[in-house]
Amino acid sequence: MENTKGNRAERISITLPRNMLMDLEKSMQEIGIKKRSMLMRRAIESFIKENQALRRKDEEECVGNINYIYEHDKKELLDRLLDIQHHFGEIIISTVHIHLDSKRCFETLIIKGKSKTIRELINEFRKVKVANLTYQLI
Repeated sequence: MENTKGNRAERISITLPRNMLMDLEKSMQEIGIKKRSMLMRRAIESFIKENQALRRKDEEECVGNINYIYEHDKKELLDRLLDIQHHFGEIIISTVHIHLDSKRCFETLIIKGKSKTIRELINEFRKVKVANLTYQLI
């Protein structure tokens, strides 16, 4: 089997819950992707690209953003998020805070610093209960 770059392609198999597969196929249809293999290739390429900056050498500089949603009425969560931001204040350049509704807030952190420190920051956010944690680094 050959892929589009001329490299030998390997066949893999994945198992998904039925409801996830149905959501996947609906999304594929909505954006015009006809083959699951193409979707998986795109998703994996995106995952690899998203995480390349985190695999840089510890001392290399990165810049990017971290986004997440949280429920502001959870005092312990809010305290933890603020503690994380203060602990990593040297790499957080700016924050944007948006009230989504009466319970949820969306935050974006603009970050710049050494790859090792950014990895540590992202891992701290992974430990707390925030929704939709995403990041992009260059």
